[in-house]
Amino acid sequence: MLRKTFIIASLFPALLALSGCGKEKYTEFRVYPLPDSLTLERGSKSFVAFRVEMPDKSHIYGNPKGPGTGKATDIIVAKNDNFTFGVPQFLQAKKYNAPDEKEFVWIYKDETTIFVPVTAGTNARNGLHELAITFDALLCSATTCIPKQVRLPYPVTITDPGHGSTIQSTSLAALFAASSPPGATLQKKDTASSAEKTGPILKGSTFEPRYIESSNITGLIQAIIFGLIAGFILNFMPCVLPVVSLKIMSFVKHAGESRKELVKLGSLFSLGILTSFLALALLASFFGYGWGGLFQHRLFLIVMTGFVFVLALSMFEVFTISAPSFSGKAAQVRDNRYSDAFIKGLLATLLATPCSGPFLGGTLAWALTRPPYIIFIIFMSVGVGMALPYFILTVRPPLLKLIPKPGEWMRTFENIMGFLLIFTAVYLISILDSSLHLPMAAFLAFLAAAFWQYGKFGALFKPRWKRIASTAALIAIIAGGYLFAFSFLTKDEGTAQISSSAFSEERILTNRDSGRVSMVKFTADWCPNCKFVEKVSLYTPAVAEAVRNSGIDFMIADITVKNAAAEALMEKMGSRSIPFLVVIPPGADFSRPICLRDIYSEKDVLRAIDMSGKGKETKAGAPGFIFQIR
Repeated sequence: MLRKTFIIASLFPALLALSGCGKEKYTEFRVYPLPDSLTLERGSKSFVAFRVEMPDKSHIYGNPKGPGTGKATDIIVAKNDNFTFGVPQFLQAKKYNAPDEKEFVWIYKDETTIFVPVTAGTNARNGLHELAITFDALLCSATTCIPKQVRLPYPVTITDPGHGSTIQSTSLAALFAASSPPGATLQKKDTASSAEKTGPILKGSTFEPRYIESSNITGLIQAIIFGLIAGFILNFMPCVLPVVSLKIMSFVKHAGESRKELVKLGSLFSLGILTSFLALALLASFFGYGWGGLFQHRLFLIVMTGFVFVLALSMFEVFTISAPSFSGKAAQVRDNRYSDAFIKGLLATLLATPCSGPFLGGTLAWALTRPPYIIFIIFMSVGVGMALPYFILTVRPPLLKLIPKPGEWMRTFENIMGFLLIFTAVYLISILDSSLHLPMAAFLAFLAAAFWQYGKFGALFKPRWKRIASTAALIAIIAGGYLFAFSFLTKDEGTAQISSSAFSEERILTNRDSGRVSMVKFTADWCPNCKFVEKVSLYTPAVAEAVRNSGIDFMIADITVKNAAAEALMEKMGSRSIPFLVVIPPGADFSRPICLRDIYSEKDVLRAIDMSGKGKETKAGAPGFIFQIR
């Protein structure tokens, strides 16, 4: 039992580290606004720029994306009565032909900038407003595509005419001038160069291009053959390899049993694969899902990640799933075996969907433009191709002799597969929005605790009352863990929203001279206490109302990664740790900010706001400088 506990404990530092790593520029996908905030006079026009950075050998699609397979990148701006928004504008994309595609697409590699024109209404309300903007794209590499949907709250301050608007940098203004709405001039460079080479003869002409490609789909029979080959190759994709390897090992375990039993196990595993492909075909035909489309849904990703992680725990013998207690022991073993085969078949297919491989892209692209019955035929051919090796392996038991006989090596092999499943879980976490990395890791910790106690107290040889109690505890811990992780730890900031902007020393000095109170929240993604105190003490209706009524400029200093300016201000304020909140009065009391350190309450925040507004004489926590509430 100590061994099991050690294994569980050792997994989570790795999960947390891996899910939060990779902050260097161009080593991971990033999207962020430029500038970090905007000031507009009523009736004036400007734009918000969004810089998109992509890791090496990956790309996102242009808008429009072109006739090939993919998803057009888009920026969605929620309606705001104080502003009018123009159509998002894009820079020139590059033409790209994927190896398995006959149609081209427009893509961006390395980096690009997208612009949203914005006009402040003539009757807009003065003050700080937060725009709700969402970036929506598909990040693709040679082997996989990952949906990226990033929420980007953006602060815009409206002022009276004559007070001045933000002056955009020369480089951004030049890029904005070169951008255009979707379909307007996105392809102008390619079109212009073609016209220069071929002259006016192309005007008014239509073409039926012929492509010479070895993988070009010309008919249903060829698509079925390519589908079978693509399905077979899916078995070797890194996403699915741990599951299919474990299934083969289970066949080896039962190799000494009757041929009928082996055929039944192989058939159930194959049926699980085909059932998944049938469901995928249904989603593609009638609901518009593409390959891997399920991974665009947060709940599906959470469930899949948890399922894979729990499967990994079983590889380390943390628990074993027993069949219902009303069946006999022999029947329980058989039922367990059969359900295990079918479920692993389902799981193998679902884990394969983020991956692609030779023949698959072109085959599915051809199928998805056909009627539903063709889509079903092609998806099922891919499923048959994936399932066929296992069916053959069990129908022909002598083939199992090629694998070493069962022994101690199988336990080691299962442990290795368990670690591969852990890495699969980490990969699935990376697909989630970065704001969900910490909640997902916390939920996995609850899953580990739930199944550890189930393995200890819910085993088949335990008394009936213990098994019932353990099962109830299993359900309670999983449900409670989910609510805690995805309600309490998510970055949805409490019950009330406070408009905010990024920390800026210049802004603090401007507020000092203009008579406006500054409030700075120091926080980091790796600080669980920050999430707690912000949720229960800062983002509350009472505090939000006080900030709004007092006209306080609320800023966020994020020190998740090195932030020299923010950390220098913290040190000057007498603090080296977070959570840390500072309220800085303007004018004569500027040098005497009110500081809240560690775990503070809503009452403390309201008191700090009240003190900053009234400018009372206070005793400083650090001589002549800081008043601290602890």
